[in-house]
Amino acid sequence: MAKLVAAQYARGLFELALETGQLDIVSSGFMSLKEVAEDDEFRLVIGHPQISDEEKYGMLKNGVPTASNELLGFFRLLVERGRIAILSEIIDEYIKLVDERENAIRVRVISAEELTVEEISKVKLMLMNRFKKTVKLTKELDPSVIAGFRVYAGDELIDTTVKKDIGDIRNLLLEQS
Repeated sequence: MAKLVAAQYARGLFELALETGQLDIVSSGFMSLKEVAEDDEFRLVIGHPQISDEEKYGMLKNGVPTASNELLGFFRLLVERGRIAILSEIIDEYIKLVDERENAIRVRVISAEELTVEEISKVKLMLMNRFKKTVKLTKELDPSVIAGFRVYAGDELIDTTVKKDIGDIRNLLLEQS
């Protein structure tokens, strides 16, 4: 139910941003708030019944100092309607709408060491050819990855790590015995 409500609010803001020519500004404001909105402490505070609506609105307004009038009005609406608890879900749904409009896919590349510019370019090209979309790539480091990298693209996992290969070989050996 929350996902459906979040999608409706995201669609409303998305259409307003398109209508007013503020898509880039609203998107930028929302993206800067994404990490904060996903924080458990923030969610507890913003959802606390003893914190006034005005204080909640102020927290959001201060969280995005460059927020457009559309985004500030949206924050006010969320607070007044008691929907602020699903802000993170609304942001996720909004990002999906923007990516759909831009024919883009967001991917996370996880490797043990920092990938070179050339390696990143090759990964992006491979993903662009595979998905036929613009690739918005974020990088993460994880020392448990043994050579290679993992790519999360939507619901798909592309695992080129040695750790995966070792696991595959282990499973084959177990099947043979």
